[in-house]
Amino acid sequence: MSFAENRGAGGIAGGAVPASAGGLASLGSIAGMAGQLGALTGMPGAGLLGGAASAVRLAQTGMAMLGKTPESIADALNAMAGARPQLTQENRYVTLDTPLGPDVLLVSAAVIDEHVNRLPEIHLDLLSHRNNIGPEQIVGQRVKIVLDPQSKNFSLTKIVAASAETDVRRYFDGYVASFGKVGNSGTVTRYEMSVVPWFWFLTRSTDCRIFQNKTPQDLLRGIFQEMGFADFEFDIRGKQSPLEYIVMYDESHYNFCARLMEQEGLVWTHRYEKDKHVLVIGDSNSLFRPIPQAETISYYADSAASELNGIDRWDEAFSFRVGKVTFRDFNYNQPSSSLMHVEVPTVNLKHDNIQATERYQFHSLYDHGDDGNRYARFAMEAEEAQARRFNGGGYARGMTTNGRFTLANHASSSYNGKEFVILRVRHRAVNDYTRQGAELPYRNSFTCLPFDIPFRPERRTRKPSMHGTQSAIVVGPKGEEIYTNGSAVKVHFPWDRRGKKDGSDSMWVRVSQPWAGKGWGGSAIPRIGQEVIVAFNQGDPDNPVIVGRVFNGEQGNPYHGAAGQTMGIKSQTHKGQGSNELRFSDVDGAQEFFMHAQKDMNTVVENNESHTVEGGARKVSVLKGDETKHVAQGNMTEMVALTRSSTANVINTNAVASKAGPGMQSHLASDGIEHRVGDSVVILTQGSITLTHGASTIRIDASGIYIDGPVIHLNQGASSGPSAPAASGAGGAGPAAAEGGAAGAGAAGAGAAAGSAAPPVETGLGHDVDQLAAKSPGLQGELKKLQDEGWSFDYGAPGGGSFADRRNKTVTFDGNLKGKVAETTQTLAHEAGHATYGFTPDYSSKTAYVNGTLADEGAATLNNIKARREILANGGADIGIAGNSANHAAYNKAYDQFLKDGNADAARQAIGAQFGRGEITSNTKQPYAEYYGGWYDNNFPPKK
Repeated sequence: MSFAENRGAGGIAGGAVPASAGGLASLGSIAGMAGQLGALTGMPGAGLLGGAASAVRLAQTGMAMLGKTPESIADALNAMAGARPQLTQENRYVTLDTPLGPDVLLVSAAVIDEHVNRLPEIHLDLLSHRNNIGPEQIVGQRVKIVLDPQSKNFSLTKIVAASAETDVRRYFDGYVASFGKVGNSGTVTRYEMSVVPWFWFLTRSTDCRIFQNKTPQDLLRGIFQEMGFADFEFDIRGKQSPLEYIVMYDESHYNFCARLMEQEGLVWTHRYEKDKHVLVIGDSNSLFRPIPQAETISYYADSAASELNGIDRWDEAFSFRVGKVTFRDFNYNQPSSSLMHVEVPTVNLKHDNIQATERYQFHSLYDHGDDGNRYARFAMEAEEAQARRFNGGGYARGMTTNGRFTLANHASSSYNGKEFVILRVRHRAVNDYTRQGAELPYRNSFTCLPFDIPFRPERRTRKPSMHGTQSAIVVGPKGEEIYTNGSAVKVHFPWDRRGKKDGSDSMWVRVSQPWAGKGWGGSAIPRIGQEVIVAFNQGDPDNPVIVGRVFNGEQGNPYHGAAGQTMGIKSQTHKGQGSNELRFSDVDGAQEFFMHAQKDMNTVVENNESHTVEGGARKVSVLKGDETKHVAQGNMTEMVALTRSSTANVINTNAVASKAGPGMQSHLASDGIEHRVGDSVVILTQGSITLTHGASTIRIDASGIYIDGPVIHLNQGASSGPSAPAASGAGGAGPAAAEGGAAGAGAAGAGAAAGSAAPPVETGLGHDVDQLAAKSPGLQGELKKLQDEGWSFDYGAPGGGSFADRRNKTVTFDGNLKGKVAETTQTLAHEAGHATYGFTPDYSSKTAYVNGTLADEGAATLNNIKARREILANGGADIGIAGNSANHAAYNKAYDQFLKDGNADAARQAIGAQFGRGEITSNTKQPYAEYYGGWYDNNFPPKK
């Protein structure tokens, strides 16, 4: 910085030292110059004038310094003869306080720029006798600048109109951002320094982070405090809504704060106090306070402005802006909402051509109509604030961007009495170390706006743009595998150092799908831990969308080893094992389309379905369970070119009569039909019918009927036939009571068994089992009844389970029970309860079916409890109660209630309800109520 830059500011323009007619400086001028240099060096003027030669020489030196640059001034000071000068700040207009100590650095010139919504700037030209001041000694240190109009070297005393108690000095402070040496001439060295506020330090620090659900004020406060700064205050008059989600990405803290304040229409500037500077943030012109001791500033067209703390320049400027701001945005939660379109016309720009203009902006980053109106109003107010500006200049030292003033004494009465807020002010101040009678050392220039026009900042600070895509990891609460709101998930970006990875610090990010229709489309929600590819709508970091998913080192491709020849879709059971899968193998000669359902598979065809196997074979295997074919309306036709074979333990075929008449079943074969049951054979061919059993045969063909057998009986009647087997004469225990074999259970039955001479019922399950079962009279009666009805008991395959088959009248016991007397007897009592309970499934509704099956389980458990109590009463071993021991108390309670009231149905229902929620299936690991309900849903799906 040089003096030449500031000549127009009034303070350093060149003049001339008074000289005699002959061109030499007068003695008075010499004395005056000596006094000026004496003040500079700290020596009395007389001390410098030891003789005429010295005085002339000093005057010549002073003449040489007039109108020079700082470099030439330093050279002149160094060239002076006599004493070695010592620079001092005492009584100077501009002083500088630094950690280096007093008078180490002296201000030659200062330019101080204050701004609204922009960082202030302070630039200093400095002089020093020290030529070895290193930047490390001063950079980053806090310094203080004072402008003192009462300094003794400022002789225009009219400017100081305040009382003696009033501090009219202006204070500025900050931190040294840059410092350097720009000249070194002998004993005086020139330096330059720039000073910044604490807010500037936020330009030095960058980060990537996410903020959620914070108001702009809370967000800014948090950042300032995290950075260690406390000198800030808010003047917020309106209500602020929390920002749901806003991202700071690869930008400085200052850039983020500045663009946030621009977005939210916030005004900010700095207020300089005696010992600190304060960042002031507001949302209205109330931020601008009346200037202390200068609430009214007068305009003067002559030099009186410099003497009376006034201004001498006042210009008005108008620029063409726009007459209407229109915003439009898209909210995926309300895609058809008209609230996303807002228009705000001008209030202050009444001009036909301006009002016909419009600034239209799409993607204005709001989700609700109220926010859109607010942002559009901010934009329109920013246009209006830029349209009309007033520029001025003068000597009013109190001008500050945190202030406002009332103009007076202007020739145009339209300006007088109006308040103006200050948007920018530049202070220029100098210390003239070389001249006597210097011009004014201070002047300013400024820009202001009428107070009744709201100031809003324009959106000028760059918002980061997300180029391309980024990887992210799907996150959610601990212990969960899936976390979604139905169409979106939460993600963690690798750059987010503060992320908790539990979904609490992420917005819901929508997931692109192959189809997305109203109630139809494709859906595959990424799960926690998966890597997704995230794009950003129009590059906006606040508007992410997931556009893809990729495998990585932890989430591998299920077909990784197939060399790209296998493709497919494979899911993963939620919180379990297994998957559903569609797989396509494209290996030449081994192509395969594979389908796998981890549990149930339901196919609904609204019209026709066709399956064609052009070569090879078709195989359907039901490894466990039943297969049912149901043709509700119409016919079923099977055509077999060669042989159709069916193998089953039992084949039941029923024909049901239709409305037209009796039922009919038809079997058609081109060559023959054979039915075989053990030694009984029926053969139907085109030429004959043959019935064979052992050595007996009946053959029918076109020639007649041929009967062959050891004995042939014709027309003998039933009385002459073989005797029917004698009815069982065992008069012991009869059929069980009507209530599933439980109604007759009581303590009396136990005593009957103890005195009974009847032999135990032989079940075929082993002598010890039969002996233990015989200690329960009720169970003996049930087993006898079942045998009379044709029921049989036998062990099945190990691990095959135990069950009663009502259709075939068999009770099968798990092969693993062999040799386990108590457990087998328990199972015998339980399954006898099933066999004797008259249960018929009710398929009329899911509830009816589930309740019926659980009542069947209740009947079996009642029978188990009855047999157990009778066996214990008669001295037998404890056979226990089937099922989860945690449920036994509830089962016994229901049985005891039954003994009191005789209501077996209520007991079955109570035990069935507990059984349904408290017992777990061994194969599917589901509660029985859920298992039975699922079976019903799969076999009787609801009609669409």
